[in-house]
Amino acid sequence: MIKIFETISIFVIPSFLLLYQYIMFKSGVKFKDDTLPVDLNSLPYLTVLVPTKGEKPEVIQGLLENLSRVKWNEEKLEVIVISDDNEEEFNRLVEKLKVPNKLKARILRRDVKIGYKSGALSYGFNISNGDLILTLDVDARLEKDSLIRAYSHMRSLGCDAVTLNWIGYTTNKHSTLAKGVIISTIIADRSLLNGRDRRGLRIFPVGCGTLFKRDALKLIGGWDPLMIQDDLEIGARLVNAGRRICSSTSQVFVEVPDNLVAFYVQQSRWAMGSIEVLTKRLKEITSKNISLIQKIDIFIFLLQYVPIALTFVAALVLAAISFIPGNFSEIDYLSSPLVLIWLIALGIYGFNFINTARTYNFSLVESLRALGKISSYTVAISPFILIGLFSGLRKTRKYIVTPKGTKVTTRIQYPILAFGIIFLLSSLIYLYHASYITGTWLLYYSMGYLFTVLTFKREL
Repeated sequence: MIKIFETISIFVIPSFLLLYQYIMFKSGVKFKDDTLPVDLNSLPYLTVLVPTKGEKPEVIQGLLENLSRVKWNEEKLEVIVISDDNEEEFNRLVEKLKVPNKLKARILRRDVKIGYKSGALSYGFNISNGDLILTLDVDARLEKDSLIRAYSHMRSLGCDAVTLNWIGYTTNKHSTLAKGVIISTIIADRSLLNGRDRRGLRIFPVGCGTLFKRDALKLIGGWDPLMIQDDLEIGARLVNAGRRICSSTSQVFVEVPDNLVAFYVQQSRWAMGSIEVLTKRLKEITSKNISLIQKIDIFIFLLQYVPIALTFVAALVLAAISFIPGNFSEIDYLSSPLVLIWLIALGIYGFNFINTARTYNFSLVESLRALGKISSYTVAISPFILIGLFSGLRKTRKYIVTPKGTKVTTRIQYPILAFGIIFLLSSLIYLYHASYITGTWLLYYSMGYLFTVLTFKREL
């Protein structure tokens, strides 16, 4: 039974997910927008909702400047910045911000903070005037024609919401991690949004860069303030209501994590949010409006963090067995022809990662280093992904804002180092007992933890 569990957890499930993502990515590469001519004078009223907490004024100022330059009828565009800062910080923020000429913007503070980011979006939605609602993070930046193109695509297909195409950026030119996240974000967007959309599967909104029709949001009652993952949660209810969510190639530039702490906070929160939606919106994602194939795909989508956590659990089991007195470590638990499928899946992902990076003008050396860094850091935060998944099942949860572009102190390197040492010692025990495949895999797995501890300070 142990061997079956280990083989499925380490080889079968991760291989399936990697190959499934690659198939969707190849489909997404062929995705094209449907567009219709747009008359600027006939555009609907648009509200941009921007939730914020603890952000630098210059970052918000940059977004306001950016929005003042986008192509839209300025008389039909309003920006609502919703702050969850305390009163003193909010007053400092208002003093420093200068709204560009001709941009209608309101900077407001929630006196009564109900819920998380979704609560801020709900507050903004209730006081907004737009027939269209766009959600943006403060670090987002739009191309001049992004909104026009997204609206044209929405109108052409009759969509109730349309996601913009995420392109990562970073102000930290020294961060190899940031480069890895930028590339992986491009791959994820092409596969999870464009690819799945092109194949007729149900996609979900993204928290930063989704354009909604107001009547669709009103139909389902807007955002639920008490849910962590605002985009997945509202997407589940839109899908249940029979509303169509489309993807697009209209670009939104989003700042990516550039250090270990930011990466761990973001990924563990997303893991928590995906399980929260899966459990609390199970009725919605299994409704009669969704075909069986679409339901299966939604489950795969919402469970995408489980293989990371499951691999960590399987590695812990192998390590525990190796330290038990007796001959348990003489069994090669991972000896299976399925290891070849796993190696092929990893090879395909690596090739696709490097090829995508090269397409976006990364050098071969940069691409290889970025691949190594993002792979190692993903392995290293596996314990926190597991905790995040279990946190999603709790009644009360904690929302932590991703500290992008900020130097922060941390102690998470200590448990990461401890796990790295445990897996390294375990690998040596298996290799000593001639369990070569198990020992080699654990050696490979331990390197992700140890490499992260040795290099994470270089990203700061």
